[in-house]
Amino acid sequence: MNIYNVIILDESGSMSSIYKETLQSINEVLGGIRKNQEEHPEQRHNATLVTFEGNGISGVKTRRDRVPIEKIDNLTEKDYRPGGCTPLYDAMGQTLNRLEGLVAEGDKVMATIITDGYENASEEYSGKTVKALVSRLREKGWVFAYIGANQDAVEVARDLNIANALNYDATPEGMVSMRFSFKKANRKMAEFVARCAEPEMYETLFEDDDKA
Repeated sequence: MNIYNVIILDESGSMSSIYKETLQSINEVLGGIRKNQEEHPEQRHNATLVTFEGNGISGVKTRRDRVPIEKIDNLTEKDYRPGGCTPLYDAMGQTLNRLEGLVAEGDKVMATIITDGYENASEEYSGKTVKALVSRLREKGWVFAYIGANQDAVEVARDLNIANALNYDATPEGMVSMRFSFKKANRKMAEFVARCAEPEMYETLFEDDDKA
C-alpha cells in the first residue's frame, strides 16, 4: 500500500523568524517517516513537499514530488527562502487537485498544512472552493492536519472542514513542541494503516496535544 505524506509549507516572509527551526523540523519529520517505513515494510511511504509564498499560483512551488521516503533529500536553505505573502488557498487547491489524479484507490494520503499566518494572496482558489475540495477528498479517505501559529488554528481548520488541528508558537521553543507533535501524528497515521483502523480514528492525530 502506498502512503502519500504531503506537506504544504508556508514560505512567506513572516516565517523568517523561525527559518532554521523550520528547516530542522521538516527534515526531522522526514526522518520520522523513514522510520515508519522501516517499522512497517508492507507500507510504501513517499513524500511530497510544497512551499508557498508571493502571490497566487505562481508562488506555489513543488520542492519534492512523490519521492520514495528512502530516496528523498532533506529540505535545504536553497529550497526554502521565506519572503512575500501567503497564498494558502492556491497552494492547497493546486497541490490537492494535482495529487488526486495520481492516487490509486486504496492508497492513503496524509496532507499537512503548516503556516504562521492567515491566507492573504490567493488568486484562483477561495476558502469555499478549498473546503469543498477537502470535503470531497475526506470522503475518499484522505487525512488532513492543519498546524497554525498567530491564529486560532482549530477555528481556521474547522472552516476548511479539517478535523485535526494544532496551534503552535512561532518561536524556536514553539517549533520544538510542534515538531514533536507532527512526528507523533505521522507515526499514528502509519500505525492506523497497519491496524486497518476505522476512518474516524484518523481524526485523532493530535488528540493528546494542547489545542488551546
